[in-house]
Amino acid sequence: MNIISIFMAMQGAVAQGVLWGVMTLGVYLTFRVLNIADMTCDGTFALGGSVCAVMVMNNFNPYFALLAAFFLGLLAGGITGFLHTKLKIQELLAGILSMTALYSVNIRIMGRSNTPLLGQKL
Repeated sequence: MNIISIFMAMQGAVAQGVLWGVMTLGVYLTFRVLNIADMTCDGTFALGGSVCAVMVMNNFNPYFALLAAFFLGLLAGGITGFLHTKLKIQELLAGILSMTALYSVNIRIMGRSNTPLLGQKL
C-alpha cells in the first residue's frame, strides 16, 4: 500500500465525515432548540443529494441545483410541521413518517436507485 492510496482513502473519509457532520448538526439543532427529536433531517439530506444529482445530470447550474435542494428541504420540513401541528401527530412520529416517505420520493425523483455523477461536466 503506497502513500497515495492512503491519502485518497483519508480524503474520502474526511469528505464523508464533513457531510454526515452537517446532518448531525441538523438533528442536534432541532433537538436542542425545538426540544423535539426531528428525524426529517435523515430524509431531507438524501432529498437534497438526489435533487442536485438529477439537476446536474440534466445540465442545470450546480448553484441553482443547490438552491432547489434547499427549498425542497424547506418544503419537506414544512410537511413535517403540518403533520405535527394541524394533524396532531406526535412530533417524533411525524418526523419518522416524513423521513420514510422521502426515501420513496428520492427514488422517484432519480428514477432509479443511484445516479452516478462520475465524469459529469459541471
